[in-house]
Amino acid sequence: MILLKNGEVYAPKYLGKKDVLLTFDKIACIKDEIKETELPFPVNIVDASNLIIVPGFIDSHVHISGGGGEGCFATRTPELSLSDCIKN
Repeated sequence: MILLKNGEVYAPKYLGKKDVLLTFDKIACIKDEIKETELPFPVNIVDASNLIIVPGFIDSHVHISGGGGEGCFATRTPELSLSDCIKN
């Protein structure tokens, strides 16, 4: 668990200075203040003062029908599968 303290949060609109609690790869909580002493589990605290916190960005440069292959067929990137697209 990671607790980001006092960061300028955009999600995507500006929310102001907030604390953000991360559990694994998910945002668990965004509040004005999260007190680590009140949490039932240990957390790593990161001082995010003077930093901007934004949600993860998505790479929009996707080759849906595959790409590359200039070197030969073995260097070609495979097509994007529907299951990968839905999962992500």
